[in-house]
Amino acid sequence: MRPKVIHLIDDTKLGGVNLALESLATSRLKQHFDFKLLHIQLTQLKQSRYNADIIVIHAAMSWRKIPALLALKLANSSTPLLYQEHHYCREFVRHSVAHPYRFKLMLKLGYALMDKVIAVSHQQADWLVELGVLTEDKVARVGQAKEVEHFMAVAAVEAHSPLRLVAYGRLAKQKGFDLLIQAMASFSEQEVTLTIAGDGEDKDKLQLLAQMMPQVTLIGEVDDVPALLNTADAVVIPSRWEPFGLTCMESIAAGRHVILPEIDGLADQITELRQHQQGQFHGYEVIESLSVDGIRQAITRVKNGNCIGGCGEQRQATQYAWQKMLARWQQLLEQYR
Repeated sequence: MRPKVIHLIDDTKLGGVNLALESLATSRLKQHFDFKLLHIQLTQLKQSRYNADIIVIHAAMSWRKIPALLALKLANSSTPLLYQEHHYCREFVRHSVAHPYRFKLMLKLGYALMDKVIAVSHQQADWLVELGVLTEDKVARVGQAKEVEHFMAVAAVEAHSPLRLVAYGRLAKQKGFDLLIQAMASFSEQEVTLTIAGDGEDKDKLQLLAQMMPQVTLIGEVDDVPALLNTADAVVIPSRWEPFGLTCMESIAAGRHVILPEIDGLADQITELRQHQQGQFHGYEVIESLSVDGIRQAITRVKNGNCIGGCGEQRQATQYAWQKMLARWQQLLEQYR
């Protein structure tokens, strides 16, 4: 009989996380484990007992959630409790944490309730250990990935004039789209165009920024991301922080050039790109300074460059990353059968 693994998710807005978990639940691992995805409210104090062999929690740790996590631990004392850290990373603290000691204490208390904490990138795992909230033996370096078959089917890029840029994701401070739109003010619509897809709390602010810029278009949420990438020469990922960054993996799988900062989980993916680059086809451009001017400079280098897009080996590596991640998930879950 397959062990039952319940994934508890407390934020339906995390599109990338939910899609990654759906990919995991329908992967080849379903032959070995019975996966179930449940959406819950972890701010509500309930002593829910789950009929499961393993429970995996996907939630942003907070002081408000620790009592509910403690209740969950007590109600399921004989069931291994794993926690996947999708939310926090080094750059998040730099941009968003006013009281680092209090934040560190919150993480330490929350993680103490877990049997393992699953990191989505090596950069994130290294930071958690350096911070002193986890020991290396309590970190599971599973990483992050998703099924990219539909992205692999996108045709290889052919450079256009004007240069066609795409950015997509949640319209929020984290994603840095405000910096990107301001950087686009330096280019005419004959030089560079930008399409931004997504929705979120910064929608009105971003629309106002782009109001007088014909070279920038906001199109709202899209269901068919591979089709969106098919319209792009390059994808810009100007994130202020990014524990992993599935947008980067999707773009690479689609053979699109990526313009991004070397931070957090994106740094892991840049390392992977460097290992598989061929000749002049590097497949990426690093934003050396995450600022309006730094983004403008990176776009200019891509616009003036001779080669755009990734190589076949880089695209193929995203499929290998998916299979490697599944193997690490299986190895982790087998420990608790």
